[in-house]
Amino acid sequence: MAFEFIWDFYMTIVNGLAAVMGPAIAYPYCTITILLLTIGMSTISALATRAVVDTDKLRRRTVEVREWQSAYQKALRAKDQKTVDRLKKKEQAIKNASAEMQKDNMKPLFITMIPFMLFYYIFWGVFNFNQTIVAYSPLELPFIGSTFIFWTWYFVSSFATSSLIQRIFNMPTVMD
Repeated sequence: MAFEFIWDFYMTIVNGLAAVMGPAIAYPYCTITILLLTIGMSTISALATRAVVDTDKLRRRTVEVREWQSAYQKALRAKDQKTVDRLKKKEQAIKNASAEMQKDNMKPLFITMIPFMLFYYIFWGVFNFNQTIVAYSPLELPFIGSTFIFWTWYFVSSFATSSLIQRIFNMPTVMD
């Protein structure tokens, strides 16, 4: 009884949204629609990160940890025990900084996880529960193929746009 009510409520939202979106959910427009949705979700995630994380502090700590790791690896390869011993003294501080960075990176996840999951499942229904091809690739991608259903196209376009959005919002990225 309760499950049926939830399912009916879910389908009402999905069908209403599908009706409002009209031709934007049919190929080829759905490809662009999903790309725009991923840009929107990446922007929301970036804004949430900017709101709860001190990105300048995060960037400084990232540089500090990477420099220490690089110096430590260089000393190990050179078999410079004196430098290794000196760097070992700073190892606990680096581990603490790394743990703090991980904690800071998790903060926006706690804010955005539930809304993003709801968003994903609503649009998963709007785009026909992965039963419709929404994009084609000129290249055969490993593990994905050349035809994309909703979740694969969402994943690929999210992967492609998230770094760009992070750059726009001047946030630390993997490349920094």
